[in-house]
Amino acid sequence: MNIRLTAFAVMATLVILCASLTAFSQAPPDRGFLAGKKYDMNGPAPRLANGHPDLGGVWDRPGVQDITKSFNAKDGMKQTGQAELQFTEAGMKAYKAYDPKNDYAGACLPYGWPRAIQGLHPLQLVQSNDFMAFLFEQNSWFTVVPIDGRPHPKDAKDFPTWFGNTVGRWEGDTLVLDTIATNGYTMLDYSHPHSTELHLTQRFTRIDFGHMNYEMIAEDSR
Repeated sequence: MNIRLTAFAVMATLVILCASLTAFSQAPPDRGFLAGKKYDMNGPAPRLANGHPDLGGVWDRPGVQDITKSFNAKDGMKQTGQAELQFTEAGMKAYKAYDPKNDYAGACLPYGWPRAIQGLHPLQLVQSNDFMAFLFEQNSWFTVVPIDGRPHPKDAKDFPTWFGNTVGRWEGDTLVLDTIATNGYTMLDYSHPHSTELHLTQRFTRIDFGHMNYEMIAEDSR
């Protein structure tokens, strides 16, 4: 599995950032998911009957402990270096006040986006024409997202949740997920908080059978 950080840019406020990485690869045969079958990992990405790429499968990706660090180590997995983020006053206060001993994950609470995506355990995607199911092995967290281009409900922010309100649309062969209405209790990684004003954009592009590019843009003005 060759994983590398291909681009990283930090823009303004608490955590407005854009991270792009070749983040996913099909889980290795020794886990049993592909056992007994031979696949060309560099072959063409499969497609559904509607013409959209089929992102379904069981995927591995690197564990991201710190979104400010790159994956330029030789093994492609260890994070090195560090980018400097700009914070609002409230964001800096929350960042400095964070104590890993009190991390919500220790109470088995949902990671939320994007921390669940960045976890160490496999992730299975199940796709239909109108929905995508994200089945996280970590604590068996499941979340289903409409990907038919519908807008957010007008009252979405009245009902904040751990994974927020997420809707999806296609931009060519890229699936774009847009998330608002998070409850503010989750983290972007293991040290960077966000508020209930988080606006998260995630892009998934299956570049061939065995690999998928992942990009996230997190904007938080509070």
